[in-house]
Amino acid sequence: MVSQDSVLDAAQTMFLRDGWLDLRALAAETGIGRATLYRHYEGREHLLGEVLWRLMEPTMQQVSREVRAEGHSGADAVAENIRRCLTISASLPQMRAMMDRDAETTMRVMASKHGVVQRRLIASVAGMISQEIGDTGAIPLETLAYAVVRVGESFYYRELITGDAPDIDAAALIIRKLLA
Repeated sequence: MVSQDSVLDAAQTMFLRDGWLDLRALAAETGIGRATLYRHYEGREHLLGEVLWRLMEPTMQQVSREVRAEGHSGADAVAENIRRCLTISASLPQMRAMMDRDAETTMRVMASKHGVVQRRLIASVAGMISQEIGDTGAIPLETLAYAVVRVGESFYYRELITGDAPDIDAAALIIRKLLA
C-alpha cells in the first residue's frame, strides 16, 4: 500500500514541475487508482491545497525567523512577514502557471473557507499576531487574522479580481496600519 506521504511527495514533485496536478498521471505514477486518490484527498483541489501548504509552511517559518533576526517587531513584523511570503509566492513560476491555467480553481484552493490553505493560513497569522502584538482588544484574534489574510489576498490576487497588477507593498502598508 502506498503511504499518504509518498502520494504527497509525488504530488508536490508534479506541482513543482508542472504548476498543476494531473490526478490520472499521479495515480499512474504512485500505482494507485484515481478513485483511491479521491477517497483519501477529496479530489484535486484538496490535494493541491495540501501540496501548497507543504510548500508554504516551511517558507513562512523561515521568513518569520529572518524577520525576527532583523529586529522587526509588532505590527511591522506581521506586515513584513506577509509581504515577504507574498513576494516569494508571486515569484514562483508554478503559482503563475496555476493561476494562468485555472484562476477559479486557484482561488478556491487558496482562498475558500472550505480549503485547507485558508484555514491554516488564518491560524498561522493569528499565531503571528498573538506573538507579535498580544491582546487584540475588542477585535477577536481570529477575526483580525482573517482580515489580515484577506487584505494580503486582495492585493496578491488583484489581477484575477480587478485586472490590475498585484500590489504586495500596498497590502503590507495596509496591514501595518490595521495592526498599529
